Amino acid sequence: MRDAFSREWRPTLAIAGPVMLGYLGMTLMGIVDTILVGSLGPVAVGAVGVGASVVAVAFLFGLGLLLGIDRQVAVAHGAGRPDDVARAHAHGIGLALVVSLPLVFGLLEASRHLARFGVAPELVPLAAAWIRVAAWSLVPALVFTAVRQSLQALGDTRAATAILLLANGVNAFFNVALIHGRYGLPSLGITGSAWATVVARSCTVVAILAWSYYRGPDLRALERRVHWPTLRELLRLGGPAGVQLVFEGGVFTLATLLCARLGSTSAAAHNVVLQVASFMFMIPLGVSAAGSVRVGNALGRNDLAGAARAGWSAVALGAGFMSLSGVMLLSLPGPIIGLFNLDAPSTAIARALLLCAALFQLFDGCQVTLSGVLRGSGDTLASMAANLVGHWFVGLPVGYTLAFTMGYGAVGLWVGLATGLGTVALSLGLIWRRRIGRILSGEIVAVPAAGH
Repeated sequence: MRDAFSREWRPTLAIAGPVMLGYLGMTLMGIVDTILVGSLGPVAVGAVGVGASVVAVAFLFGLGLLLGIDRQVAVAHGAGRPDDVARAHAHGIGLALVVSLPLVFGLLEASRHLARFGVAPELVPLAAAWIRVAAWSLVPALVFTAVRQSLQALGDTRAATAILLLANGVNAFFNVALIHGRYGLPSLGITGSAWATVVARSCTVVAILAWSYYRGPDLRALERRVHWPTLRELLRLGGPAGVQLVFEGGVFTLATLLCARLGSTSAAAHNVVLQVASFMFMIPLGVSAAGSVRVGNALGRNDLAGAARAGWSAVALGAGFMSLSGVMLLSLPGPIIGLFNLDAPSTAIARALLLCAALFQLFDGCQVTLSGVLRGSGDTLASMAANLVGHWFVGLPVGYTLAFTMGYGAVGLWVGLATGLGTVALSLGLIWRRRIGRILSGEIVAVPAAGH
C-alpha cells in the first residue's frame, strides 16, 4: 500500500492542485461581492446573501449534470479514442447550454416569490433585482464548467485555474465601477454587483473556449448531429450527481434557516463556522476531481489494478488533508474565530461549533473523495442515495431533535450534520470497496464500448 500510494500521490496532486485553486477562485468571487456591497449597508449585504443562495441551488444542480464529462473524456483518453473524447467534449458543451436556459428562467420566476419563503420584507425587492441579473451568469458559468471538465480529464488544469483567478480581478473592478458609478460607468447599486458577476463569468467562458479551440479536443471532424449514446451516458452519470449536490448542499442551507430560528447570535456563529468549513472543503473537492480522472484514465487503459490504486490513494489524500484540517481547527479556535470580529456570546457558540466542524473534517474529506472515485468508475447513483439517506434521514432528524427537542441549540444541529457526514462516508466507503472488488474480479465492466 505504501508503494502504491507513493506512485499515485504525485500525479493525483498534479491534477488536484490547480483544481483546488480554481474552486477557491470561484468562491472568492462571492466573497468579493459581499465585501464590496457592504458599503451599501447591511440590508444590501443580506439581499445579496439571499440572492446568492437561491442562484447557488440552480448552479449546483447544473454543475452536477456536467460532472459526467470528465469521466467520459478520461476513459476515452485513457483508451486512446480521440473521436470519443471530442464527442464527449462537444456534447458536454451542448448539454451546458441546454440545461442553463431552463435554470435561468426558473430563477427569474423564483425571484417573484421570495416573500413566500419567509424572506424579510426589506430584503425582497433588492434580492429579487439581484437574482434577475445574476441568473444570466449561469449560462457562461455552466459552459465554462463543461469545458473545464473536459480539459482537466485530459490533464490540463492550469488554464482554467489561471482564467478563474484573473476573472476575480475583472469581477472586483466591475463591482467597484458599477456599484458606485466610477470610471465613466453608471451607478447601479446592488444590481451593479450582479452585473459584475455576469461580466466576469462571460470573460471566463470566452477565454476558456478560445484556449480549448487551440489546445483542447479537435472538433473539426466531428459529425454535426446528436450522438445519443454519448448524451445518454452523460445524463446517466450527471443526473444522479446533480441530485446528490442538491441533497448535500440543501441540508446545509436548511441548517442555516433552522439556526436563524434560534436567534441572531446562533445564526452569526453558524454562518462564520460554515464559511470556515466550506473553505477547508475546497481541498478534498479538488482531490475528488483528480481521483475521478485518475480512476477513469486507468479503466480506459484497462488497468484495473491501477484504477484501484488511484481510487484508494485519492481517498487517503482526502482523509489526510482533512485530518490535518481537523487538528488545525482544534488547535487554533481563538485565532480563527477572531478573524470575524464576533461579539462574546456569538464567539462562545462559534468555538463550540468549530469543535463539531473539526470532528467531522475526516468524514467530509472521505465522503467527497469517495464520491469522486465512484464517479470515475461510472457510479453516481450510490453517492446520490448515500447523501439522501445520510443527510436527510439520519443527520437532519438527529440534529433537529438535539437542537429543538433536547435544547442543545446550534451545537445540536452541528452534531446532526457531523452524524450525517459520518453516515455518508461510511456508506460510500463500503460501496467503493465492493464496487472496485467486482471490477477487479471482472464481474463489472466499467468501461463503455468505443463510440459511447
